[in-house]
This record gives sequence, C-alpha cells and structure tokens, in this order.
Amino acid sequence: MGTTRTRTGLAMVGSLLTAFVAAAPAHAAAAGSAPRCAPTLQVLETLPATDDPYPSPWVRRTQVSAIAPGPSRLAVGMSGMRPVYWIGTRVFPVPLPAGSSSGRVTAVNRSGLMVGQVTTPGGSRAFSYRHGAGAVTLLPGGDSASGVNDRGVIVGQVWDQAQNRITGLEWSAAGVRRELPPPAGYRLHALSGINNAGRATGYGQARERLPDARSWITPGMYWPSDPAAAPVVLGPADDTGDRYTTRGIDDSGRIAGYQALEAGDRNEVPVLWKSPGGPPVYAPWAPGSTGGTFEAISPNTSVAVGLASDFHYPSPPPPDAPVARAQYWPGHGPMRVLPGLAPAAFTAAFAVTDDDRVGGAAQDARGQVRPVIWTCAAKQAFVLPGNRRTQ
Repeated sequence: MGTTRTRTGLAMVGSLLTAFVAAAPAHAAAAGSAPRCAPTLQVLETLPATDDPYPSPWVRRTQVSAIAPGPSRLAVGMSGMRPVYWIGTRVFPVPLPAGSSSGRVTAVNRSGLMVGQVTTPGGSRAFSYRHGAGAVTLLPGGDSASGVNDRGVIVGQVWDQAQNRITGLEWSAAGVRRELPPPAGYRLHALSGINNAGRATGYGQARERLPDARSWITPGMYWPSDPAAAPVVLGPADDTGDRYTTRGIDDSGRIAGYQALEAGDRNEVPVLWKSPGGPPVYAPWAPGSTGGTFEAISPNTSVAVGLASDFHYPSPPPPDAPVARAQYWPGHGPMRVLPGLAPAAFTAAFAVTDDDRVGGAAQDARGQVRPVIWTCAAKQAFVLPGNRRTQ
C-alpha cells in the first residue's frame, strides 16, 4: 500500500501536513501530560513485498527511526531497507535516485525536513527531502546524514579518501556550513545527532594505540555550537577496550548512548552523559537482561529508549521470552520495557518525543517485523519480573 497514490492525494496530505506543522507549539507537552493521551501500539504500513525472511532486532531493515516533534504525525525510517516516511500509519516511499535500491531516513525536524542516506552506483550519498518532492536533494560532499535540528542544520559525514579518514560535516540550506573535525589525536567514526542549540555528538577512536596501553581508546565525542570551540572527548577515555557509542543529544546537552564491554558476559550497558564534561551515568539493565543500549533521548523530558537484550532464563525458558525488548527509562528507577505484538516476539525502540511517543519495530505473530509507534509510552512501560535472570 501507499506506493500508487495519485499526485492529488499527495498534495492533499501535504497540505494537511503543512497545516499541522504550522500549528505546532514551541515545545510539545511533557511526557504523559497530553490531555487526550490514549496508550496504543500503532502498527504502520510497510512497502509491498518487504517481509523480512530473517527477522532480527540487530539486523535492522524495517523500523521507525525518528518522529517529528509536534502534531504533524510524521515519522521516518525504512521499510525493507528502503527509505520511507509515514503520515499517521500511511507509508510513503522516498523517491530514490537513478540506480539506487536501498537507503534510510534517519532524522526529521519540526518543519518536516527529513535527512538520511541512499546507496547509489557511485557510493553512499547523504540527502534531504520534504514530503511531496519529486526527488531527494543530495547534500554536497556527504556520504550520510544522521541528524537535523529545527533550524534546518544537518550533520553527517564523508569518507575522505585523500586523507584516509572520516570527516564530519554540517550543512544548511546554503550547503556545507563547516567541517566537524574530531578531537586532537582521534579519528571520527560517525556523527550521531545534533540538538536545537547546534551542539553535535559522535564517536570515534584514538589515532594511535599507546605503547603500554591494553587496548584502543574508543570514546564518545561532542562538538559545541561555537565553531571556534574545540571538540570534546566524553569520559572515560581509557584503554580498557570498552567502546562508547553516542546516539543522541537533547536540548540541554544530555547525551545518550551505550558502552560495549570488552570483558565479561555482558555485551552493552546503556549510558547517559548529563553534560559533555561530566562522568557517564550507567542506567540499570532490564531485569533478566545482560545487555542494553540507548538509541535516542527526548528533546526536553529526559526519557531515553533503546534495546534490552541477552536475556538469560532458567531452562526451559518461559513462553513469553523474546530475545530483545524495547526499553524505556525516564532517568530514574528500574528499567522498563514496552509491550509487543505477540508473546516471545521482539521489540526495539529508536525514537522518543517530548509528548511520549516511542518509535521502533516489533515482530508480529507471523514472525514479520513491523514499524510501530507506542503512544503514551509511560503508561505502557512495565518492569519485568526480577526473578527471570539466571543467577
């Protein structure tokens, strides 16, 4: 569905979207405070013939990756590894450049400006797009775009073959605004987001391994909005071999991500940095889980969401034992998880808004992955029983 709509239909929906965006308030209501908040698990349309033969919460082909702030009901992501967006539950494909067959929309701002990445015969390309346009706009010099703020500032990166490195880039409507070099002594792996104040996050690796170091140093990174200010390495920057990945930054400068542990049987730990110069705050694992990530943080309400995984159960496992669950944390208390579409079917979360919508993916009873949005997520999130984990 959604791929053979007429131009008239597109124009009508586009007009509605424009009206919704124009009516959006300066800031959305706080999580759970919307006057007519009704908890639902919305299943969104997918493109035809996009069933995943090997569904997995870690190999991501179909998902909601971001939700526009405000009442526009616009969400973005991918369906069958093709870039798409949704207005309500209705899916719209992003028009691909000639020769392209795959891509993703990674972020969207309040006015409906979408950004992402497409694969072309000439390699990966960063793009921007607005609903109803006949083609994407390829961003000059960029391989992929990972974030956009409400001022229309976009961040992403490009592989610089001449210098054998990845370079961070910042775009506006006029083109490239500036480069975002990594902190001195480090290489950049990727930019991961930008907030409305123009502060950006990413992650990378030390250029060299110190002679006596146990392993490489692979920290998160932060770029102030002031071009004259130096980028910052997020702590801790040590040689334990643990890898830090940032996923998003809120409007006050809190950064969400995860730490991949080098040793032990725990794979990842969800992490928040309350300020770029402060220590990491390690969130609790969901009961029964031995790993977890934060994939997004809300702009102003301090809610972080992600993936709880590596569940350990006594044998035989209970019938409602999925391999992974979407997790939800308001910054305090135990980690909570969000309901799925079927028992033992996994869920994952990749986006969260100030009005408590969470976007992601959920496996259905047929084993297929569906793009979903949880509304009033705080009212749906629950704590798993504490006795599930094998001691």
